[in-house]
Amino acid sequence: MSEDTKNTALTEDESAEVTRSARPRPASIVLASIGAAALAGAGVGLGVAASTPVPQPADYALSRTGALAPSEQLLVEVHNPHGVLSPEDEARVLRDAERIDAPAVVEQLHYIVFADNDENVNDTVENYLRDNRPELIGDDYFADGVLIVGVGLDPRQSFVFAGNDVADALQLWSGRHLDEAVTAIQPGVRDGNIPGGLFAGADAATDVDKLGQSAYESAQASRAGGIVGGGVGAAALALAGVGGAGAYRRHRSRRLAQARAEMDIVSKEYGQLAGRLDQIDVRAHSLTSPFANATMRKQWEEVRGRFLEIHAGVDKFGELHMSSGDRAFLAKSREITEAAVITRQISYAEENIDTLFRLEHGDDTVRRSELQGLRDDVVAAQVSLEDTRSGLYRELGGLRDRADELARRTGDRRFLGEFVVLLADYRTALAELGRQEFSDLKSDKTTALEAPRIYDRDWRPGYGYHDFVPFWVMSSWHATNLQAQQAAQSSSTNSSFSSGFSGAGGSSGF
Repeated sequence: MSEDTKNTALTEDESAEVTRSARPRPASIVLASIGAAALAGAGVGLGVAASTPVPQPADYALSRTGALAPSEQLLVEVHNPHGVLSPEDEARVLRDAERIDAPAVVEQLHYIVFADNDENVNDTVENYLRDNRPELIGDDYFADGVLIVGVGLDPRQSFVFAGNDVADALQLWSGRHLDEAVTAIQPGVRDGNIPGGLFAGADAATDVDKLGQSAYESAQASRAGGIVGGGVGAAALALAGVGGAGAYRRHRSRRLAQARAEMDIVSKEYGQLAGRLDQIDVRAHSLTSPFANATMRKQWEEVRGRFLEIHAGVDKFGELHMSSGDRAFLAKSREITEAAVITRQISYAEENIDTLFRLEHGDDTVRRSELQGLRDDVVAAQVSLEDTRSGLYRELGGLRDRADELARRTGDRRFLGEFVVLLADYRTALAELGRQEFSDLKSDKTTALEAPRIYDRDWRPGYGYHDFVPFWVMSSWHATNLQAQQAAQSSSTNSSFSSGFSGAGGSSGF
């Protein structure tokens, strides 16, 4: 299936509606809220709180369409004005960026590292760009399509900034998602692993799935806060109620645009995939390598079963057309989102099953590509170690050499067996790396470490085989959990500039 088919874009009207809805309008919100607080009272405030719907996870699930569709080309640049990063560090930053599943709205990713910076690193970022890259910054905002991730080391502050369109799509003006992206940089920098910290920050900022979860959690917190606030004062509750109602209206508009875009995907792709489902199933069951184990087959059966279960619901969507009214789309928005998610998963599963089939049947291009992906992961694991004389460092170097040697024999009849052994040995080395490097986590407060599944976009042959989880997943998992555990120690995100500049994003000291 072509990427063009999968990355269906929003219409211009829908994109405009999403942008208008997402961008904050502080003056109008404040004036409306103050007026409501003065005229209303506890009764009005409680009424607004009571009428605000209880947030549901499905309402906040985001579709990889339009601005959030997977990027096909991302320009990545490293700014290292004080020479903090070595040439090897810069190369690693660029290599790691290839794993970032950035949405299409992010056209340029700029990493910046300062050895010295102002007390407010936001001012350092602004002045650096105006002096060196003025095309990335305007009079009031950063340039559209731009995402900036970086750190200043004296005083130590991490930062994430974005152009207005990027901030609108990824909710980087303020709030939970911005806070999480800014603080995701910090664990790696604390450990002396600046490239790892930069990757974690960019990955968190562009994580569309986490974005939806953050929006849902913020909605829960806002609603709970509004209800609890009733005991504090009537005027304060009315103030919060009007703000919450305005946020709900903006959310409703985004949800409507999302439902229409996802309906376009379902109407175009579901029928095509349904027609190929038996063919995909036959190929899935024809796989014979050790990678096609019980876990992988179970994952395929699960997603295939979910795809078949939504058949009746998709048939009912036939009543909907792009000219249908808003109420009709909103009434079916949850079902449409579910259908779009499962349709995408089947599409990814088809591609992944085809990749494994070609790997098994001697496709030279696929074999080289998968070995290169494994080698890159081994190198990332190796350079994360500070002690270059340790046995683990040498073991990872040996695994890298074995991958290089095997890449010269992709046509060998023993290739698949040696690839399986290489992966098993790497799994053992990663288990030791986890014990040595990730022991700072409180095991009772961490999320589960899981490999990508057959129906995920970033799955590769071998992921999940005997519980194999690649280093890049381990590293992201560690950074996310450490960030959550250290959140209480981190200062709040600072979005101010001394000059009065209004660009989206912020920074945090640590």
